Amino acid sequence: MDRVRGLSRETRPRPLPQRNAPYEASFFGPFRITLDGQPLREPARRRNRARTLLKWFLLNPAEPFSGEQLCGLLWPDRTPESAANSLHVTLHYLRHVLEPALTPRGPSTFIRRTRHKCYWFDLKDLWWTDVLEVQVLDTAAKEAERRGESAGAIALYNQLIAYYRQTFLPEDVYEDVFTPYRRQHDFAHARSLTCLMRLYLEASQLPNALSYALQLLSVDPYSEDAVKTIVHVYLRQGNPTAAIHQLDDFLHTLKHDLGLAPANELLTLRNTILFAR
Repeated sequence: MDRVRGLSRETRPRPLPQRNAPYEASFFGPFRITLDGQPLREPARRRNRARTLLKWFLLNPAEPFSGEQLCGLLWPDRTPESAANSLHVTLHYLRHVLEPALTPRGPSTFIRRTRHKCYWFDLKDLWWTDVLEVQVLDTAAKEAERRGESAGAIALYNQLIAYYRQTFLPEDVYEDVFTPYRRQHDFAHARSLTCLMRLYLEASQLPNALSYALQLLSVDPYSEDAVKTIVHVYLRQGNPTAAIHQLDDFLHTLKHDLGLAPANELLTLRNTILFAR
């Protein structure tokens, strides 16, 4: 089964429900759901697969998945018969977690089934999720930057960073199902930090440029862009000693951790600073 079937489409901007939607789901920081501002009854611990299935549906709204695909996602080591039975029980349980007043045979508002026996999740403009908001913020930030609206881009990227700092599904670090999504958000986090670093440097806001360069280096210790920015900030602040120390530390890290020789650009930069002192 292709576990990340919906992932390639995530970069498409989707209509974003208003923040005051009845249901709200947060993936950054501990996963949580509220209904009309109150915590929704969470699936019991013995129903952890229901929780995983709900996360999967919310990450892939409107994407159809066959019962076989969902069984492979949730119970890859079980026999088809056992997995199918567990899926039936889990779907029934999840329907009633989301809609406690649902009658035993009543159709779910959200968990839908096609005539080809595929399941999909219908947000119906009743859900807000921070994952969808992050997608919209990311698109808006890139567009603002493309138009040269630096202040607007900075504000939007800072909103993105506020989400990324909370970490995507921190309780599911070892859940392979969500690994592709985690990697995607880790990459987007580093990219947003890079953009902020560059925008602040272009605006000569050196303390902010330095702050975000250091943050980028903390999430990507092998980022040459971060190191070059830190060096340039130190030089513009009249501190070549700090610039050389930063370069030397980075070159040592490259050699010690990765066994890599430094790029010629970094060596040239180091020599330029030494000769200028």
